Amino acid sequence: MSTTSNKDWKKIAKASGLTIPDAVLERMAHTLDALEADFRPLARALPPEVEPALAFRANPEAAE
Repeated sequence: MSTTSNKDWKKIAKASGLTIPDAVLERMAHTLDALEADFRPLARALPPEVEPALAFRANPEAAE
């Protein structure tokens, strides 16, 4: 997998108990890398007393 970050999204998915086919995960990894690249500088700019959200809950109703 070619990524711009140092995160191995396949390992993260497996460790999280997700069963995502490799082909789908490969496509997702590019998007995740791009999002991380965009958000990392924003997170670094936060004042020390503010913590960025590290996880988000999906809202299944929003997808309908």
